[in-house]
Amino acid sequence: MKKKFKIEATGYGGEYAICTKDADFVNKWENEEESDLIEEVQDTFYDDADLEHGFGMYGDSYLTVYEIKDGEEEEIENEIEPSCLISREAYITDSENGSVPVLIYHSSEKGIFCSWEIEAESFDPKLLSTSLVETDFGEFVEDLYYNGEKLELNNDCVDTRGKAIYAKVGWINPEWHETKEKFENEELIQEYWEDILANS
Repeated sequence: MKKKFKIEATGYGGEYAICTKDADFVNKWENEEESDLIEEVQDTFYDDADLEHGFGMYGDSYLTVYEIKDGEEEEIENEIEPSCLISREAYITDSENGSVPVLIYHSSEKGIFCSWEIEAESFDPKLLSTSLVETDFGEFVEDLYYNGEKLELNNDCVDTRGKAIYAKVGWINPEWHETKEKFENEELIQEYWEDILANS
């Protein structure tokens, strides 16, 4: 008989964005105070985030698992650190050669970021894995997988408070920027999951 489990992401993480700008903007702000840059962009970064925009816990955060019985939640596992199934790079560089001028922005937060639910006969924390987005301000969890299958995210439970804001300008090379399409390759996901199983 299958049971229902809730997996909750609690701890540190936040919002991140990479926004296309023009070269004049980068040249103007690259040597200015970060606090001034934050004040300049904090009301516009959301709408300008054309290259990357996400919200999630840091890749080294922990998960808590609850079993749901008759509508009640009972904690059964905590401080689970899932393995990384797959990651993609979204770093900026200092070179203008072949690159696009950008702003990167990150609001660091603490609290509850999201949750996922699964149904299984039993829960095995070793079957949890994540996909990560690697940025200059940290690695963020994009999706959670159980036994190699992507889980549906529920962000109705989000409850966070801000801790700090960061911003910087630079250049991003489109050839090095791995987009979300990498995570849509089901054959690649399955191959990586089989590698994890083979080495566990």
